Amino acid sequence: MSETIVNQLKEIIAEELDVNIKLEDIDENLSLFEDGLEFDSIATVELISLIEKHFEVEFSDSELNPEYFSNLKVLADFISTKMVSSKKEAVSVINS
Repeated sequence: MSETIVNQLKEIIAEELDVNIKLEDIDENLSLFEDGLEFDSIATVELISLIEKHFEVEFSDSELNPEYFSNLKVLADFISTKMVSSKKEAVSVINS
């Protein structure tokens, strides 16, 4: 599932984020910040908003940790975990 999320993140970055990066130039192992894709704070906030919209998850303030955004693989794993926990919460609400 994380590989699919990585590919979706690449598409979001290339097609929707205002950062002028082509899909084929995005390496999922590169940092999203300084020595990698060089996102600034505005691009990062915009990416978070797009992730919440596309993956139907919501980041809490405590989850806005730079470690989760170190590269696309780490971010995809984090999103995958959030999606699983959101589904469990929805099932729990439905069953109660």
